[in-house]
Amino acid sequence: MARLEHCNIRSFDLAATIRFYEEVIGLRAGPVPGMNRGAWLYDDSDVAVVHVIDLDTDNRDASLGEIRHRLGELAGPLDPDAMRGGGAVDHIAFHCDDYDAMVARLEAHGAPYRTFDLPAYQLRQILVNDPSDVTLELNFRD
Repeated sequence: MARLEHCNIRSFDLAATIRFYEEVIGLRAGPVPGMNRGAWLYDDSDVAVVHVIDLDTDNRDASLGEIRHRLGELAGPLDPDAMRGGGAVDHIAFHCDDYDAMVARLEAHGAPYRTFDLPAYQLRQILVNDPSDVTLELNFRD
């Protein structure tokens, strides 16, 4: 594990969430590479530290379906009314090294996980839940 990479928050009010992180916390909204929705909020070093998933208030089922598609069984029960506080945290991302060793470690512990390869970003991801069902996104580059 090299470092914390970013946290991801689910929001039914993207504009208010961006305003809060910009005006109150002092981050700034910036480009969302490869995506046409949601937001990335950057720190003073131009590092994207908060990623916000834009959930559609008019079509909650479709928004939840996208989360289920990405996370599979790791999503657990999704209740739009409970997506506040910790229920609004989609995942916490870590920058990691040695993909194969991490897979071996997860398998040795019997931890269910999912993998994604994102060649456009030169990125391999492993998604795994902690014992409190918080999803961790383990990112491996190069």
